[in-house]
Amino acid sequence: MRNHVIGVTIAVAAALAWSAAALAANGPPPTPKAANGHKVTVLARGVPTPTVFAFLGGQTFVAAFGDERHPKITGGVFLLKGGKPIKLPGSPRSVFGLATSGDTLYLSSGHQILAWSGWNGARFTQSRVVRTAPKRFSGFNGIVVAPGGKLYSGVSLSGGKKADYAHGTTPWANDVVSVDIASGAIEVVAKGMRQPWQLAYVPGHSSPLVSDLGQENLKKRTPPDYVVEVKPGANFGFPSCPAQPATCSKFSKPFAKFPPHSSPMGLGALGGKLYIALFSGTGKGPEVVSMPPSGGKFKPFLTGFVAPVVALGVHAGKLYVGDLTGAVYSIKP
Repeated sequence: MRNHVIGVTIAVAAALAWSAAALAANGPPPTPKAANGHKVTVLARGVPTPTVFAFLGGQTFVAAFGDERHPKITGGVFLLKGGKPIKLPGSPRSVFGLATSGDTLYLSSGHQILAWSGWNGARFTQSRVVRTAPKRFSGFNGIVVAPGGKLYSGVSLSGGKKADYAHGTTPWANDVVSVDIASGAIEVVAKGMRQPWQLAYVPGHSSPLVSDLGQENLKKRTPPDYVVEVKPGANFGFPSCPAQPATCSKFSKPFAKFPPHSSPMGLGALGGKLYIALFSGTGKGPEVVSMPPSGGKFKPFLTGFVAPVVALGVHAGKLYVGDLTGAVYSIKP
């Protein structure tokens, strides 16, 4: 999820992920292992590229991108029930962000943010468009409910060959924006992030943390990936920083740095720790790491994924994770 958040990642992951044929021939892949020794439970399999979780009315929902190699396999919003993912009626082809407030589920899908309500146990009976962005818009990524009747969303980098090393030319590219839930009005919150992906509120922080994927084109000088706190007015310096380290002193400082290409994805806080899904990991494959919510060193928590890990969520004392095999796991940290 680095150039177009999903596209290039899926191509890279093809060599790592277990295909449907491999699963049929060899059986399910092994579950990841937790550093604390707790059991990792498989909640479901077959979610086409899980991206993020949401929890509403005692139910667990997972968003999915779909399968870029097989366009007929679309994503959407899935209910996890009875060990299976059930696609909800009215789902967009691809969903990047989910968030809840009251009895409403908000979802981001490319140019649109939608509000679903009226859950009847099988579907949401009401749907409203919160905002449709302009045609040249690069896409809403993850979303989180913010104070004051707004959503925060990361906006993807612009398309094209220059997107990796130049500021986007499309509306709000490389920014985190606020979207007014009632009117759909958009305002810029923070700037200078190459690819702001998923957001989460974390205890001890007044503003959301967001995973931010660094540049690809600098070879041995490839900069680290970030998690940043998107305080209003912050500017993290893309494209000059961190590609040109001497420029970074005049920009906002990241909350945490991760090795180049480790690719932080979903994040969430639970039990006094911040958990971060690393798509590629720090050298031994995809993993989930933990760290203090105030910052500091990160440690491996879940390892042994056979495919990149993307989705991460926390709810009711459990950690939820989804990887590119289409499996969704839960564990008590």
